[in-house]
Amino acid sequence: MIKITSGKYRSRILEVPPHLEVPSKSIVRTGMMNALSQVTPGAVCLDLFAGSGALGIEALSRGAKYCYFVELDRESANTINKNLNTLKEPNGMVFNGDFAGILENTTEKYDIVFLDPPYKMKDVYRDVPKYLLEHDRLTENAVVVLEYEGEIDAPKECFSRSKEYHYGRTKVLILWR
Repeated sequence: MIKITSGKYRSRILEVPPHLEVPSKSIVRTGMMNALSQVTPGAVCLDLFAGSGALGIEALSRGAKYCYFVELDRESANTINKNLNTLKEPNGMVFNGDFAGILENTTEKYDIVFLDPPYKMKDVYRDVPKYLLEHDRLTENAVVVLEYEGEIDAPKECFSRSKEYHYGRTKVLILWR
């Protein structure tokens, strides 16, 4: 179980699927959300590889307007739905399926995209931000947030600016459109 770090759901407990490899640590979520404090209120978010839904729920807790959660694993998707129901949060929708297929079949534009795949999926860190730009899926002032360990090949050159944060072995790269 993990706790929401701030906002209207502060200190509320979220369930975590038992098989979830590495849920985002609270210090990482707090730092990430503090860095996004100017863009979160009223934002439409996309939480890819959502796991427990903690990143998107943190954004909703801090004033995001809506969050779409994408999770391949059915048990994890059910956990996200359960977390949203427990919080009585109506502004979230969970998609259970492959992220690529879901992205291809939706037309929403996002203000914030959380990208936290299993760390071994290194190509996702390059391909998804490029896809979002190429298919006009980001709003004018959108941010893409990548959480990872080790080294990745992120398309920083496609964005106006970027900033990296370190939390032990975990790194967060924020790309501003």
